[in-house]
Amino acid sequence: MTVRVNKPAVNLREELASLRNQGGYSEQQFYFDGLITNGTFDTDTDWTKGTGWTIGSGVATCDGSVTSDVLYQSHATTSGASYIITFEITAFTSGAIIARAGNVRSTDVKNTVGVHSATVIADGQPFLGIEAENTFVGSIDNVSVFELDANGDVTHTMPKGWKPKDVFEHGLLQREGAANDYEVVYDGFDYKVKPTVAPTATTETCVIGVKA
Repeated sequence: MTVRVNKPAVNLREELASLRNQGGYSEQQFYFDGLITNGTFDTDTDWTKGTGWTIGSGVATCDGSVTSDVLYQSHATTSGASYIITFEITAFTSGAIIARAGNVRSTDVKNTVGVHSATVIADGQPFLGIEAENTFVGSIDNVSVFELDANGDVTHTMPKGWKPKDVFEHGLLQREGAANDYEVVYDGFDYKVKPTVAPTATTETCVIGVKA
C-alpha cells in the first residue's frame, strides 16, 4: 500500500529545526538527472555506439550503414520494472528509432522529426538506450530514461533513511502538493519525490534531504 505524506511544509521545517538544534539532524543535496548521462550529447562520451553512430555538434547521428544499430549505456535495470525512454529526432531521412531497456524493445517505432517517448518493461539486463532500425539515417538529441512507479509516474527515490526537505528545479524552489510542483510519497520503506510534470533530459532536479 502506498502512503502519501501531505504534511504542511512549515510544520516539517519546524520539526527539522528542532532536530537540528538538538544536534540530531544531517542534511545533504541529492541530484536526480535520470538514469543516463550526457543525454544531450554535449560531448562524445558515456555512450556505447554501434557501427553507424557518431556524436558531434550536440547530436547523435546514424548513417544507416547497418540495418539495426544500437546506441546505449550500461546501467542496471530491474526485471519487470517499467522505464520511459524519451528522445528527439532532430533530422530524419529513412528508417526508424525504437527504445530499449535490457533486451526488450519498444513495440512502436518512431520515424518523424519531433519528441517521442516509449515505455519499456525491462528484463533486468544492464542496457538502456535506443536502436536504429531499417537502416535509419538521421540524428537524435535529448535522450532521457526514468523508471516509472506502479502508477506510471516518474519518481525520484531518496536514499534509504533520507527524507526530502526542499526540492529545486533549475535552482528554483518548488512547491509541495498534488496541485503544485511535486508530491512526497512514502511506500513504507523509502521516501519518493513525484514531480507534477515529468522531467526531461535537460531538467535539473536537486533535493535537499534530511536524516535524523
